[in-house]
Amino acid sequence: MPNELPLDFSQALNLPNEDLDVEFKRSLPLNDNVGKAKLAKEICALANHGGGWIVLGREDDGSYPETLPDEIVGVDQDQINQIAAAYLQPSPHCTVSMQQPNGVEFSVPVIWVPSCGTSPVCGKKNGPNDERGRTQGVAKGVHYIRKAGPVSAPIETPDEWQDVIRRCVLSDKTSLLGALSTMIEEPRPVLEAEGPNLFDADFEHMVELWKKEAQEHPYEVDLTDCFVAYGFQLIDAEPVTTDQLTECLRHRRRDARGGHVFFENDYNSPYRPFVMEVANHDGLEVHVNTADFDHRAIWRLSECLSGTEIISYWEDTAWIKRAVEDRSTLTWSRGQHIWIKQQIAYANSFLATVKHIADYFNFTGDVRVQVLFSGLNGRNLNSTDISVYYSMDYRARQNTKQVDFVVNAGDLSVETRSATIASIIQPMNKLTQGPAITADSVVRALRN
Repeated sequence: MPNELPLDFSQALNLPNEDLDVEFKRSLPLNDNVGKAKLAKEICALANHGGGWIVLGREDDGSYPETLPDEIVGVDQDQINQIAAAYLQPSPHCTVSMQQPNGVEFSVPVIWVPSCGTSPVCGKKNGPNDERGRTQGVAKGVHYIRKAGPVSAPIETPDEWQDVIRRCVLSDKTSLLGALSTMIEEPRPVLEAEGPNLFDADFEHMVELWKKEAQEHPYEVDLTDCFVAYGFQLIDAEPVTTDQLTECLRHRRRDARGGHVFFENDYNSPYRPFVMEVANHDGLEVHVNTADFDHRAIWRLSECLSGTEIISYWEDTAWIKRAVEDRSTLTWSRGQHIWIKQQIAYANSFLATVKHIADYFNFTGDVRVQVLFSGLNGRNLNSTDISVYYSMDYRARQNTKQVDFVVNAGDLSVETRSATIASIIQPMNKLTQGPAITADSVVRALRN
């Protein structure tokens, strides 16, 4: 999966001096092999270091020349990646942006080098020899890393290899877990029910309730349209009591919640669950819909061991807007964005809660999962993460997307639920025509 969303290139310009993560190069003759080989060496070292920046047109002391050197005028992303492909293996895919530093009359090329993957990066061929026969720039088969100075130099000791090996092993583990997840049984379509379904009645009740309360309690965006509804049903499970549901939620470990909290049951809060009957069966409900909370939610757990929680988009909160705009020049308009990593985290937390409920009641059968995304039209993929980038405009043109499928409760364990998360997020993401969400990319997103 390509880098997700906007890289903050300005951070490389704001640093006053070079660092292990940032290399300044006043000029490199990229029209000849010497300059190409020297640039390849820096790219190799930064990739093995875990990623970093190269700022062309900047002096080692952090200052800028009076004009941009001619040999780096017109440098673009294709040219940089062609150099990397020619001299390095495996070849990192770099991102290049022209940035104008404060107080400087011209823009300089800034290169983002991503971290190496499952294999460390090394020289693919030698750079040209100088007059004394010494290789200039990168050497074939040599692995470079960033060292104190800062400089880019060959890896020479076991200690220097340690972090590189660890980084590659973690990346390989991510790929392996993703591959294992895809071998688990794929979610199955829901069979048509012969009569009215209590879960469907609950789900419809909660959506209508959400829309009614959204009108009564205004928000920065129109919540009658902008929400995500998560629902589940433990198929053919024996009914329980509301008291048992309460105890189930009280026994949920914090580390079993998956980060965000679904079906929160905090008796120290004024928003304590109350009993409500829908379609002749009881359930617990909570409505958090006042201006005291920037992130709205309502939820219901029924005695039939089904549940629905509806939440506003975290992407629409004032907190996210401030977090983006306080640390960058980017603007973040509420109601306009989809942050895929955040949606993956939500889905993970929801499935973690469902797995806890299934385990608490010793349920090992099939689970129906239903998720409704609303308010997608016009939302564009974006992210608050530094060094995450989409080079294209990925904007949804359809307003809603609902997924409805069946999985086995055993497939919702933390080791294997990534395929199910992808089955929730990818159909929505497909509307934006953004990079595909797979079990492997879910594992990477949750790890980071």
